Amino acid sequence: MNPPPALEPLFPTLDSLESILWPGLALVVFVVTAVLVDVMILLATRLRLVDVPSDRSAHSLPTARGGGIALVLTCCLASTAVCFRWPFYALPVALGVILPSFIIAIVGFWDDIRPLRALLRLVVQIGVAAGIVAVLGPVRGLNMPGVPLIDFGWLAWPLSVVWIVGFINAFNFMDGSDGMAALAAVAVAVGFVGISYSDGDFPVVLLSSFVGAAAAGFLVFNWAPARVFMGDVGSAFLGTFFAALTLFDVTGSTELNFMPLAMAAWPYIYDPLLTVIRRVWGGHNPLVPHREFLFHRLVRSGISHAAVALLYALLAAAGSVAGWMMLEPSVPTDVRRCLPLTVVFLAAVLTAWTEWRFRRFCPAAPAAKVAPTTTVGGSVA
Repeated sequence: MNPPPALEPLFPTLDSLESILWPGLALVVFVVTAVLVDVMILLATRLRLVDVPSDRSAHSLPTARGGGIALVLTCCLASTAVCFRWPFYALPVALGVILPSFIIAIVGFWDDIRPLRALLRLVVQIGVAAGIVAVLGPVRGLNMPGVPLIDFGWLAWPLSVVWIVGFINAFNFMDGSDGMAALAAVAVAVGFVGISYSDGDFPVVLLSSFVGAAAAGFLVFNWAPARVFMGDVGSAFLGTFFAALTLFDVTGSTELNFMPLAMAAWPYIYDPLLTVIRRVWGGHNPLVPHREFLFHRLVRSGISHAAVALLYALLAAAGSVAGWMMLEPSVPTDVRRCLPLTVVFLAAVLTAWTEWRFRRFCPAAPAAKVAPTTTVGGSVA
């Protein structure tokens, strides 16, 4: 995306009325989402959106699911305000962020009610991802501090589609523990706000604020022990929304911002990616429900759902700070060039520590022999 033709201020000064209205709208999104989720819990039985516990579930009582509907509605409605604030970006916001995310949410809701084939879901995701790339443009390369531009060339389109599809499924996979996906959305949104604000990408600041506020409203009832589960309608929506924001750019610096934004979400990308690679390497179908994610192993080793969710949020915050520093001119170039290694180091520590705990506290339950279990948000561990 290119900057607007007119050089007008993209965002109000702190002494303007908008500095109160936009945070106020985010607060409204939080409150309304929480109220709607509470209503969804009351209507869950009538709508047949109840997760009945089994012998492999972490919850002991029937729990409402599909609560992600509330955050989808409030986030989408609030995001339309960006279209009115910056008419030049109305079509990219509507067609590149809101509409594709809503389509994925509809597919996820249908899957929550009547499970769809994995191949059909994948085809829809690829189609939606291609539409996002067509509207917002692909990531044409990586512009790292002090390093020549890494040009993707003709691979820019397929790599961008793969990135979006991967992000959608990563968030979907992470919805397997109380509070994990919702707190992940809050943590990633905060990182996106900070990075985008420092770059002057203010439409992304507002969009990230709204999706984070909606996720926080849902988290009120999803925190361990969860009273409601997000379901695919919520987790897939969040993955699509955030993936689109990594391509949405008003300053013409997508190649520069992409890596910092990805670093803000790194633990929620790394865990599913590592697990898929390990299952494929071991000859297992990665699409079959299982409990081999790192966060699953941490919970099974004796750490609470809440503690694991907070740990991942802190790791995401560390990635956000490192990503923000990459865009900060006052930081020496040599330091900015090495900041992505922070994520590599944290990923190695997380993996080693998780494997150590799992082998010490779960010696009789090797991952390859664990029976499949449901992966509806919060219903496993």
